[in-house]
Amino acid sequence: MATLEKIRQRKKILAIVIGAALLAFIIEVGIEAIGRSGGNSAAAKVGNEKIDIMAFQRRVEQEASQDQNNQQIDAATRQQQVLDDMINEKLLEQEYKKLGITVSDKEISELMIGKNPAPAVMQFAQQVGAKSPADLYDFIMNPGKQGVQEAQVAELRNQWNKLKDDITKQYMFAKLQNLLAGCMQANDLDRAQMAEEEALTNVVTFAKKDFSSLPDDKFTVTDEELKAEYQKMKPMFKNDEELRSIHYIAVNIEPSAEDIAAANKIADAAYIALQKGRGVDSVRLLGTVQIDTAKMQLKEIPTKVRDFFASAPLGTTRRDSVVNNHHVMYKLMNKEVSLDSVDLGYVVIQGDAKTQKEVLAQLNSGKSLDDMRKAYPQKVDGKESEWQRIFNTVDSMKAKIANATPGVYFVFNSNDQAAQLIKVNDKKPAKTFYTLATVSYDAYASTKTSEQLRDAFQDFLNKNKTIKAFEENAAKAGYNAAEGIITPSTPQIGASQFGGGIKDSRKAIKWAFDSKEGSVSPIFSDNNNVLLAVAVDKIYPEGYLPYDFPPGKEMLTQRVRNSKKGDSLMKQYKGKANDLNGYAALMGTAIDTAKVVFAANGNPKLSGETGLIGRMSVAPQGKLQGPWKGENAVYVYQVVKQEKSERKPTKEELDNRYSQSRGAQLFTNPRTIYNILSKATKVTKRLIDFY
Repeated sequence: MATLEKIRQRKKILAIVIGAALLAFIIEVGIEAIGRSGGNSAAAKVGNEKIDIMAFQRRVEQEASQDQNNQQIDAATRQQQVLDDMINEKLLEQEYKKLGITVSDKEISELMIGKNPAPAVMQFAQQVGAKSPADLYDFIMNPGKQGVQEAQVAELRNQWNKLKDDITKQYMFAKLQNLLAGCMQANDLDRAQMAEEEALTNVVTFAKKDFSSLPDDKFTVTDEELKAEYQKMKPMFKNDEELRSIHYIAVNIEPSAEDIAAANKIADAAYIALQKGRGVDSVRLLGTVQIDTAKMQLKEIPTKVRDFFASAPLGTTRRDSVVNNHHVMYKLMNKEVSLDSVDLGYVVIQGDAKTQKEVLAQLNSGKSLDDMRKAYPQKVDGKESEWQRIFNTVDSMKAKIANATPGVYFVFNSNDQAAQLIKVNDKKPAKTFYTLATVSYDAYASTKTSEQLRDAFQDFLNKNKTIKAFEENAAKAGYNAAEGIITPSTPQIGASQFGGGIKDSRKAIKWAFDSKEGSVSPIFSDNNNVLLAVAVDKIYPEGYLPYDFPPGKEMLTQRVRNSKKGDSLMKQYKGKANDLNGYAALMGTAIDTAKVVFAANGNPKLSGETGLIGRMSVAPQGKLQGPWKGENAVYVYQVVKQEKSERKPTKEELDNRYSQSRGAQLFTNPRTIYNILSKATKVTKRLIDFY
């Protein structure tokens, strides 16, 4: 069948792909550290089930081999992402078991090789040249029928089985989502309530006095007050993992003035060499710079030099401005008008010269490619039409295409056993292409500079071995002792939800969790770009964080202080005016207007004061209300107009709003499901033990 021939043609390509996968970058987890972890081989524990460190390592290797940009991903970040994925999968498996959610053999068969297979399966079949998923399945599961060795389909079979596992997981998750969605449907009372909440809009005028307008130093906050507020807010202080507060100093290994001067000399020499002749051999002899040569259209040339090279003669050079010690220079190597995009038909023939000649003659006599497939089964395949860019094709092959008679097949490549025929269906107008050489060089820190930076940092650490000295004397020595919070799952020191952490800093995190409060670390420099030292401030065990946990204490202090400011303003304003204008004058602020609906979650003019919005939405028209103390300000307000909606929402609209605000769409997205399951099941992450 046609699939067989396509697989045969792809044998070398598959071998290359497999070889590349075997050579792919493998992230080191530190399996040798299992001994240090007391023999425990679990990277994590989900309920009573463990995620084995070896299974985890294999998964990390798989992810790395499939990611073409793995060199740019921090190893610890990838590991943590993989572990979180495996934990989520384990949580789902346990939930499926509790709920009795399964995928039958019949269901997965329909999804893989049925009349309407999953899109991912169709795409996979098309990529390997199969007519259908069922056709591909038959080929890889019964290779003997096609005269193919088992080893030839082993990799395809592995890919098929992995796809089957992925489709099964997706289908089971869809069943869970559907089950949850079915439990969260609006009833008649819900619809009536939502319609009522949305029916009336109150137009409100108000004046407010923000708490931020009062000085903080006049409202002191005591420990007793913080502790009392802490009891009210204690659920917010729940801590599922041990935390450690740290200070850390990161010293960037950057080139010195001497290094930069040396780099400038090299760049100057490279530019002088670039100006010689029409090539770049003189630059290549320097051996210290990077040279990239590419053929491109004018629009693809870097913007800052595009206009310059548009009309420049061959051999012209241009040096760019130096940014962050990065030197860039260009040379125009060639300019040519060439075919770019061509619509080609191509036919691959597996057969001797006689067969090749017969197929060529019949195609050019009017026979179709399908006719040839039927007449020469398993020997002929191809495509009638496909647009391809050929501007980078070697000149001899490009000339064959350029000089070809439109609509007529000709021999493009051939030998005694096979041939490739080409037919030019259509051509787009020729375009001008520029061959541009780009030479770049970066200044880097020399060994001397790196050693000087390390020696100076080590000298600072030798003189400041206590955490107090580490923090207080850093600035005097020219360092910045930054604060941070880490957990055993933190992949990088200094990381936030927006990224920006210190690459390869996981060993410093491991050290921090192996050390006592007040300890100061040695220098860590895994990534060769940063010198890092850490000091452990305080250890916070799993459970509830104390009231004086710095970020929490800051939040509690703000709440208590705002409450005191509010009490002071309420005492100052209450009963001191008879209308909104009077209160606005007392507050020294202008009157503003807002539209309020009970169903709304907030209003930017009202600083998200949900309690105030609820009051405003049900207040009687024309009656002055307040002063009222909110979270961020004191308010006085009055409903001046009520707008009743004349249109009643449909049942479908109410059902959709219910789904978005309190139903399926709110609770059935993957992140929410994972969060709910992780709170219902004890999850322990132990990856840090293996560093």
